[in-house]
Amino acid sequence: MLEIREAQLEAAGRRTGPSGILRVGAPMLFGPDFLVPIVAEYIESYPQAEVDLSLTDAFVDLASKGIDVVVRIADLPDSNLQSKRLGALRRVVFGAPSYFARNGRPEHPAELRQHACIVRTIGNRPGQWAFQIDGKRRMVGVRGSFRSNAMAAIYSAVRSGLGLGYSPLWQIRHLVDAGQVEIVLQEFEPKPVPIHALWQESTRPPAKVRAFVDLLAMRLRLDDL
Repeated sequence: MLEIREAQLEAAGRRTGPSGILRVGAPMLFGPDFLVPIVAEYIESYPQAEVDLSLTDAFVDLASKGIDVVVRIADLPDSNLQSKRLGALRRVVFGAPSYFARNGRPEHPAELRQHACIVRTIGNRPGQWAFQIDGKRRMVGVRGSFRSNAMAAIYSAVRSGLGLGYSPLWQIRHLVDAGQVEIVLQEFEPKPVPIHALWQESTRPPAKVRAFVDLLAMRLRLDDL
């Protein structure tokens, strides 16, 4: 039934612009705030189109999952996918004003060994934070009395003054703007992580994919992130 519905939408909108069901994949936390407003504009611009947004932090295979376009935040491995770079995103160390009042601010990544750091317990290298030191990427081991597998718990712990956190800036921008946390060690931040739109390789991608990727490139605002 889904395939029939998509074919009907495609036939109805063939002469007026993108139509049919566009299946989009995106990271769990990134999608609601950054992509949904763009999806809303896309649907308003193309009334014959529908969007199915799937949020997951796993690297899905587009072909096996039936995804038309995916937004991925990572360095891209070689693949047969087409891509468009949308920008790059910072990773930062941050803490609550109450923590800094008690413990001071680290001025070099090496000083993190003397600070309470809140470790995310999942990932390839838990307790290892990346920095750019003397022009080279360096990993610094950190530890503390609190750890968690969930970023939401880590952000709450940092706000409570339990220790320092390490995160993509886009995930905590609202906490920075509200004065609940402050960023440190900016001069040692690792290179920003690129963000791309990816879709299946073809000589001419469907109109619904082209239109959505073009809109992403125009509307996605990553300034100061």
